[in-house]
Amino acid sequence: MASRPRAARYGIAEWFGHSAQGLSTKTRQIFAHAALKPGGSAQACPFALSVAAPCNKPGGVCSIRQYQERSDGSVRPAQSRIETVCPNRFLENAKLLRWAGEVMLSTHHPILVKEVPFLAKLTKSGVETATRKAGRIDWVLVDPNESDALRWCAMETQSVYFSGKKMETEYANWDRAAAEELPFPVETRRPDDRSSGPKRLAPQLRVKVPELRSWGAKTCVLVDRYFYEQMSDLASVKGVGANQLANAEVVWLVADYDSTSSLVPGEVIYSRLEESIAALNATESVGKVEFERAVRDAIDDPRRRGSKVFTV
Repeated sequence: MASRPRAARYGIAEWFGHSAQGLSTKTRQIFAHAALKPGGSAQACPFALSVAAPCNKPGGVCSIRQYQERSDGSVRPAQSRIETVCPNRFLENAKLLRWAGEVMLSTHHPILVKEVPFLAKLTKSGVETATRKAGRIDWVLVDPNESDALRWCAMETQSVYFSGKKMETEYANWDRAAAEELPFPVETRRPDDRSSGPKRLAPQLRVKVPELRSWGAKTCVLVDRYFYEQMSDLASVKGVGANQLANAEVVWLVADYDSTSSLVPGEVIYSRLEESIAALNATESVGKVEFERAVRDAIDDPRRRGSKVFTV
Protein backbone atom coordinates (compact mmCIF):
# COMPACT_ATOMS: atom_id res chain seq x y z
CA MET A 1 0.00 0.00 0.00
CA ALA A 2 1.45 3.34 -1.05
CA SER A 3 2.05 5.85 1.72
CA ARG A 4 0.11 9.07 1.80
CA PRO A 5 1.98 11.85 -0.06
CA ARG A 6 3.46 14.56 2.10
CA ALA A 7 2.41 18.20 1.73
CA ALA A 8 4.40 20.26 -0.79
CA ARG A 9 7.72 21.62 0.47
CA TYR A 10 10.18 24.21 -0.76
CA GLY A 11 13.51 22.99 -2.09
CA ILE A 12 16.29 23.90 -4.50
CA ALA A 13 15.14 25.10 -7.92
CA GLU A 14 18.49 26.35 -9.28
CA TRP A 15 21.87 25.40 -7.88
CA PHE A 16 25.07 27.20 -8.83
CA GLY A 17 23.24 28.58 -11.87
CA HIS A 18 21.87 25.24 -13.09
CA SER A 19 18.36 23.84 -12.95
CA ALA A 20 18.28 21.29 -10.15
CA GLN A 21 16.20 18.99 -12.31
CA GLY A 22 18.14 16.63 -14.54
CA LEU A 23 21.55 17.08 -12.88
CA SER A 24 23.81 14.08 -13.34
CA THR A 25 24.96 12.11 -10.31
CA LYS A 26 28.49 13.49 -10.70
CA THR A 27 27.28 17.10 -10.94
CA ARG A 28 25.05 16.66 -7.89
CA GLN A 29 28.00 15.36 -5.91
CA ILE A 30 30.23 18.22 -7.08
CA PHE A 31 27.60 20.80 -6.12
CA ALA A 32 26.83 19.14 -2.78
CA HIS A 33 30.51 19.03 -1.81
CA ALA A 34 31.00 22.63 -2.96
CA ALA A 35 27.96 23.77 -0.98
CA LEU A 36 29.22 22.10 2.20
CA LYS A 37 32.82 23.26 1.78
CA PRO A 38 34.02 25.37 4.76
CA GLY A 39 34.95 28.90 3.80
CA GLY A 40 32.80 29.07 0.69
CA SER A 41 32.64 27.54 -2.75
CA ALA A 42 34.99 27.93 -5.70
CA GLN A 43 32.14 27.39 -8.15
CA ALA A 44 31.76 30.26 -10.63
CA CYS A 45 28.53 32.25 -10.76
CA PRO A 46 27.22 32.09 -14.35
CA PHE A 47 25.07 35.18 -13.82
CA ALA A 48 27.77 37.57 -12.52
CA LEU A 49 28.95 40.31 -14.89
CA SER A 50 32.59 39.65 -13.97
CA VAL A 51 34.15 36.76 -15.89
CA ALA A 52 34.57 33.65 -13.71
CA ALA A 53 33.39 35.50 -10.59
CA PRO A 54 32.94 32.97 -7.76
CA CYS A 55 29.49 32.32 -6.32
CA ASN A 56 29.08 34.46 -3.20
CA LYS A 57 25.83 32.85 -2.04
CA PRO A 58 26.47 30.33 0.78
CA GLY A 59 25.45 26.95 -0.60
CA GLY A 60 25.00 28.23 -4.14
CA VAL A 61 21.18 28.18 -4.20
CA CYS A 62 19.93 30.74 -6.75
CA SER A 63 16.19 30.10 -6.44
CA ILE A 64 13.69 27.84 -4.73
CA ARG A 65 10.38 26.25 -5.66
CA GLN A 66 7.81 23.88 -4.19
CA TYR A 67 8.05 20.14 -4.79
CA GLN A 68 5.11 17.76 -4.61
CA GLU A 69 5.29 14.09 -3.67
CA ARG A 70 2.96 11.85 -5.66
CA SER A 71 1.15 8.75 -4.42
CA ASP A 72 3.74 6.48 -6.12
CA GLY A 73 6.56 8.18 -4.23
CA SER A 74 7.91 10.15 -7.20
CA VAL A 75 8.64 13.86 -6.80
CA ARG A 76 7.76 16.64 -9.23
CA PRO A 77 7.81 20.43 -9.09
CA ALA A 78 4.48 21.72 -7.78
CA GLN A 79 2.42 24.14 -9.86
CA SER A 80 4.12 27.16 -8.36
CA ARG A 81 6.58 29.61 -9.81
CA ILE A 82 10.30 29.81 -9.17
CA GLU A 83 11.27 32.31 -6.47
CA THR A 84 14.58 34.18 -6.57
CA VAL A 85 16.68 34.01 -3.39
CA CYS A 86 20.00 35.40 -4.72
CA PRO A 87 20.14 38.97 -6.13
CA ASN A 88 22.85 37.93 -8.62
CA ARG A 89 20.17 35.86 -10.34
CA PHE A 90 18.82 39.11 -11.82
CA LEU A 91 22.08 39.62 -13.75
CA GLU A 92 21.48 36.76 -16.22
CA ASN A 93 23.03 37.83 -19.55
CA ALA A 94 22.56 41.46 -18.37
CA LYS A 95 19.22 41.54 -20.18
CA LEU A 96 17.29 42.89 -17.17
CA LEU A 97 19.96 45.56 -16.68
CA ARG A 98 19.59 46.61 -20.31
CA TRP A 99 15.82 46.67 -19.79
CA ALA A 100 16.28 48.96 -16.79
CA GLY A 101 18.50 51.21 -18.90
CA GLU A 102 15.82 51.46 -21.58
CA VAL A 103 13.03 52.23 -19.10
CA MET A 104 14.93 54.70 -16.93
CA LEU A 105 17.49 56.31 -19.28
CA SER A 106 16.34 55.40 -22.81
CA THR A 107 19.57 53.54 -23.48
CA HIS A 108 20.08 49.85 -24.14
CA HIS A 109 23.71 49.91 -22.98
CA PRO A 110 23.95 51.73 -19.65
CA ILE A 111 27.22 51.95 -17.75
CA LEU A 112 26.81 49.98 -14.51
CA VAL A 113 28.45 50.85 -11.21
CA LYS A 114 27.93 48.36 -8.38
CA GLU A 115 27.40 49.10 -4.68
CA VAL A 116 28.09 52.83 -4.58
CA PRO A 117 28.40 54.20 -1.00
CA PHE A 118 25.39 56.34 -0.14
CA LEU A 119 24.78 56.42 3.62
CA ALA A 120 27.47 57.53 6.06
CA LYS A 121 27.32 56.49 9.70
CA LEU A 122 26.97 59.33 12.19
CA THR A 123 28.90 59.06 15.46
CA LYS A 124 29.45 61.40 18.38
CA SER A 125 32.89 62.23 17.03
CA GLY A 126 31.78 62.92 13.48
CA VAL A 127 30.93 61.16 10.23
CA GLU A 128 32.41 57.85 9.17
CA THR A 129 32.74 56.73 5.56
CA ALA A 130 29.90 54.45 4.39
CA THR A 131 31.42 50.98 4.21
CA ARG A 132 28.52 48.62 4.80
CA LYS A 133 26.33 47.24 2.05
CA ALA A 134 23.24 48.51 3.87
CA GLY A 135 24.52 52.03 3.20
CA ARG A 136 25.08 51.56 -0.52
CA ILE A 137 23.06 51.76 -3.72
CA ASP A 138 22.97 48.29 -5.30
CA TRP A 139 23.50 49.62 -8.83
CA VAL A 140 23.91 53.03 -10.43
CA LEU A 141 22.99 53.09 -14.12
CA VAL A 142 24.64 55.86 -16.14
CA ASP A 143 23.75 57.08 -19.63
CA PRO A 144 26.89 56.48 -21.74
CA ASN A 145 25.93 59.28 -24.14
CA GLU A 146 26.34 62.04 -21.58
CA SER A 147 29.74 63.72 -21.47
CA ASP A 148 29.62 66.81 -19.28
CA ALA A 149 27.03 66.01 -16.59
CA LEU A 150 26.12 62.53 -15.37
CA ARG A 151 22.65 61.35 -16.29
CA TRP A 152 21.92 58.42 -14.04
CA CYS A 153 19.44 56.51 -11.89
CA ALA A 154 19.65 54.24 -8.85
CA MET A 155 18.52 50.62 -8.89
CA GLU A 156 17.84 48.28 -5.99
CA THR A 157 17.53 44.53 -6.55
CA GLN A 158 15.52 42.52 -4.04
CA SER A 159 15.28 38.74 -3.81
CA VAL A 160 13.11 36.90 -1.30
CA TYR A 161 14.39 35.47 1.96
CA PHE A 162 13.10 32.21 3.40
CA SER A 163 12.51 31.00 6.95
CA GLY A 164 12.81 27.55 8.43
CA LYS A 165 15.72 25.11 8.39
CA LYS A 166 18.82 26.18 6.49
CA MET A 167 19.51 24.65 3.10
CA GLU A 168 22.47 22.65 4.41
CA THR A 169 20.06 19.80 5.19
CA GLU A 170 19.24 19.46 1.48
CA TYR A 171 22.76 19.17 0.06
CA ALA A 172 23.46 15.66 1.35
CA ASN A 173 19.92 14.71 0.33
CA TRP A 174 20.67 15.66 -3.30
CA ASP A 175 24.07 13.95 -3.08
CA ARG A 176 22.48 10.62 -2.09
CA ALA A 177 19.61 10.64 -4.61
CA ALA A 178 19.90 8.74 -7.88
CA ALA A 179 20.36 11.02 -10.89
CA GLU A 180 17.00 10.04 -12.38
CA GLU A 181 15.17 10.93 -9.16
CA LEU A 182 14.15 14.25 -7.66
CA PRO A 183 14.65 14.11 -3.88
CA PHE A 184 11.80 15.38 -1.75
CA PRO A 185 12.95 18.25 0.52
CA VAL A 186 14.06 17.06 3.95
CA GLU A 187 12.81 20.06 5.92
CA THR A 188 9.87 22.45 5.86
CA ARG A 189 10.63 26.05 4.96
CA ARG A 190 8.76 28.92 3.35
CA PRO A 191 9.47 32.29 1.71
CA ASP A 192 9.78 35.02 4.34
CA ASP A 193 7.99 37.88 2.62
CA ARG A 194 7.94 40.05 5.75
CA SER A 195 11.74 40.00 6.15
CA SER A 196 12.52 40.70 2.51
CA GLY A 197 9.87 43.37 1.88
CA PRO A 198 8.70 45.41 4.90
CA LYS A 199 11.78 44.76 7.05
CA ARG A 200 14.54 45.10 4.46
CA LEU A 201 13.44 46.88 1.30
CA ALA A 202 10.90 49.35 2.72
CA PRO A 203 13.35 51.04 5.15
CA GLN A 204 15.94 51.22 2.37
CA LEU A 205 13.51 53.04 0.09
CA ARG A 206 12.28 55.34 2.84
CA VAL A 207 15.83 56.53 3.54
CA LYS A 208 17.26 56.61 0.01
CA VAL A 209 14.44 57.77 -2.27
CA PRO A 210 13.81 61.22 -0.68
CA GLU A 211 17.51 62.10 -0.82
CA LEU A 212 17.88 60.82 -4.38
CA ARG A 213 14.73 62.71 -5.33
CA SER A 214 16.23 65.93 -3.96
CA TRP A 215 19.21 65.31 -6.24
CA GLY A 216 16.89 64.94 -9.23
CA ALA A 217 17.66 61.22 -9.55
CA LYS A 218 15.12 58.45 -10.11
CA THR A 219 15.02 55.09 -8.32
CA CYS A 220 13.93 51.74 -9.74
CA VAL A 221 13.50 48.41 -7.98
CA LEU A 222 14.05 45.08 -9.76
CA VAL A 223 12.10 42.11 -8.35
CA ASP A 224 10.64 38.86 -9.65
CA ARG A 225 6.94 38.11 -10.12
CA TYR A 226 6.62 36.15 -6.87
CA PHE A 227 7.97 39.07 -4.80
CA TYR A 228 5.67 41.55 -6.51
CA GLU A 229 2.59 39.41 -5.99
CA GLN A 230 3.17 39.33 -2.23
CA MET A 231 2.67 43.11 -2.17
CA SER A 232 -0.77 44.69 -1.95
CA ASP A 233 -2.20 46.73 -4.83
CA LEU A 234 0.29 49.32 -6.04
CA ALA A 235 -1.14 52.53 -7.44
CA SER A 236 0.44 53.94 -10.59
CA VAL A 237 1.08 57.63 -11.14
CA LYS A 238 -0.74 59.42 -13.92
CA GLY A 239 0.86 60.17 -17.22
CA VAL A 240 2.00 58.52 -20.43
CA GLY A 241 5.53 57.62 -21.48
CA ALA A 242 8.14 60.14 -20.35
CA ASN A 243 5.53 62.03 -18.32
CA GLN A 244 4.80 58.94 -16.23
CA LEU A 245 8.49 58.46 -15.51
CA ALA A 246 8.81 62.13 -14.62
CA ASN A 247 5.95 61.85 -12.12
CA ALA A 248 7.21 58.63 -10.51
CA GLU A 249 9.41 58.36 -7.42
CA VAL A 250 9.87 54.57 -7.49
CA VAL A 251 9.73 52.54 -10.71
CA TRP A 252 9.08 48.83 -10.19
CA LEU A 253 10.57 46.44 -12.75
CA VAL A 254 8.90 43.03 -12.40
CA ALA A 255 10.74 40.16 -14.10
CA ASP A 256 9.20 36.80 -15.02
CA TYR A 257 10.64 33.31 -15.36
CA ASP A 258 9.83 31.99 -18.84
CA SER A 259 9.27 28.36 -19.87
CA THR A 260 13.04 27.75 -19.91
CA SER A 261 13.47 29.17 -16.37
CA SER A 262 15.18 32.26 -17.77
CA LEU A 263 14.40 35.65 -16.23
CA VAL A 264 12.90 38.05 -18.77
CA PRO A 265 11.50 41.60 -18.67
CA GLY A 266 7.91 41.72 -17.49
CA GLU A 267 5.85 44.59 -16.09
CA VAL A 268 6.76 48.21 -15.32
CA ILE A 269 4.87 50.08 -12.58
CA TYR A 270 5.48 53.79 -12.02
CA SER A 271 4.63 54.70 -8.44
CA ARG A 272 5.29 57.09 -5.59
CA LEU A 273 7.24 56.35 -2.43
CA GLU A 274 4.39 56.21 0.07
CA GLU A 275 2.27 53.98 -2.16
CA SER A 276 5.28 51.69 -2.61
CA ILE A 277 5.87 51.46 1.15
CA ALA A 278 2.19 50.74 1.77
CA ALA A 279 2.18 48.01 -0.88
CA LEU A 280 5.30 46.43 0.62
CA ASN A 281 3.81 46.43 4.12
CA ALA A 282 0.60 44.84 2.81
CA THR A 283 -1.00 45.04 6.26
CA GLU A 284 -3.69 46.95 8.10
CA SER A 285 -4.98 47.04 11.67
CA VAL A 286 -7.22 44.10 12.63
CA GLY A 287 -9.58 46.57 14.35
CA LYS A 288 -10.17 47.38 18.02
CA VAL A 289 -12.99 44.86 18.57
CA GLU A 290 -11.06 41.94 17.09
CA PHE A 291 -7.88 42.95 18.91
CA GLU A 292 -9.59 43.13 22.30
CA ARG A 293 -11.30 39.79 21.64
CA ALA A 294 -7.88 38.21 21.12
CA VAL A 295 -6.65 39.72 24.40
CA ARG A 296 -9.72 38.43 26.28
CA ASP A 297 -9.40 34.96 24.75
CA ALA A 298 -5.76 34.80 25.85
CA ILE A 299 -6.65 35.83 29.43
CA ASP A 300 -9.48 33.28 29.63
CA ASP A 301 -7.39 30.38 28.29
CA PRO A 302 -5.70 28.54 31.20
CA ARG A 303 -3.25 26.88 28.79
CA ARG A 304 -1.61 30.26 28.15
CA ARG A 305 -0.91 31.01 31.80
CA GLY A 306 2.80 31.25 32.35
CA SER A 307 3.63 31.11 28.63
CA LYS A 308 1.79 34.08 27.10
CA VAL A 309 -0.26 35.42 30.02
CA PHE A 310 1.42 36.50 33.27
CA THR A 311 0.39 38.05 36.57
CA VAL A 312 3.13 40.13 38.19
